[in-house]
This record gives sequence, C-alpha cells and structure tokens, in this order.
Amino acid sequence: MFNLVCRYAASFFMVFLCAHVYANEEARKTVINVVDQFNVEIVQDKLFLAKNRGELVKRVDAILSPVINFDDFSKKVMGKYYRRATAEQRQRFAIVTKDTLLDTYGGSLLEFDSSKIKVLPLGPQSGREVKVNVEFVTDAGSPIEIDFYMEPDTASSAWFLSNVVINDINFGLTFRKQFGIMVQSNKNNIDKAIDAWQRSLASKEG
Repeated sequence: MFNLVCRYAASFFMVFLCAHVYANEEARKTVINVVDQFNVEIVQDKLFLAKNRGELVKRVDAILSPVINFDDFSKKVMGKYYRRATAEQRQRFAIVTKDTLLDTYGGSLLEFDSSKIKVLPLGPQSGREVKVNVEFVTDAGSPIEIDFYMEPDTASSAWFLSNVVINDINFGLTFRKQFGIMVQSNKNNIDKAIDAWQRSLASKEG
C-alpha cells in the first residue's frame, strides 16, 4: 500500500513539474516574440526610425501594449500613494508613464546591434514570476543584460511583463522609490509629483 501511494505521489509530482516547466516556457516564448518584433520592427529599421520619432513610438506601443498592463505597472510604481490618489490622478499617472516611457526608452532600442540579440535558456525559477534573461549588444559593443520578469494573467493564459532589470538595476523598484521621493519633496501633492515624474522621465530622452 505504501509503495502504491508513493507511485501516485511521484506521478502527481511529475505531472505538476511538467506543467510548471511548460508554463515557464510559454513565458519565455512571449519574450522571444517581443524581442523578435523589436529586432525586425525597430532595430533593423533604425535609420528610418531615428528620423521619424512618431513612427518609432507607434511601433514600440504596438509591440509592448499586448504584454504590458500599464495601469497595473503604474499602480506598482505609485506604491502606497496609489490608494491616496484620485481616479483622475491614477489615470493621468498611467498615461504619463506610458507615453513618456514609450518615447524615451523606445529611442534606446535604436542603439542595439540586430545581429547580437540572444534570449537565453531559462534558469532556476522561484515564485510566481518567471525570469527570462536576454543579452543585447549596442552598436558601440557594450553588452546589455536585461531580465524580463513575466507574470501570468489570472483571467487568461497570457503572460505580461511585470518588471525589468537592466544590468542589475531593478527599474520597478527604482521607479517606485523615485516617485515616493517626488511626492515627499512636493509636500504630498500628488499632482505636482506627477508633473515632476513626467519631467524626470522626459529628461532621460535620447
């Protein structure tokens, strides 16, 4: 009887492990698809896009919007101040964050060497998020390591980007700290903090 129970337990564990590995690979496939689109739509067409900023933003938006919930991302960045903000402030912050990031960081994609973009095999995972490592190299030869943290959507089988770590800099955590400082420096005036947040992101353009 004990041996039978052990066999059932082992079978259940293997089924669970296979399902977990499959789910993780689906997250990696989502990242591969995004990276492939970046390479084809942005990097390989960078001479044209460098002179057409509007088209660049449009293409980056088309690639990222299906895999980023900007409302949820903005909520994480606002942190504890999200509950204090009005619905209008939350919406404005989400719009400012999306529009400015698409414009500002979309330009950084033009610096990548299209022949040296590599999505690495998955490493050991823990927790709900799946970390997918991608190696980029700029035209100047500088290596850029980006970790995409993917999270499953509870309402579907889709995977969404929940955070990004670039060369060991956790952008989700960094943004949250920066916005907190802006709220405090503006005497808890969230509208003024959002203005400061927009200027801060815009100042990184180029």
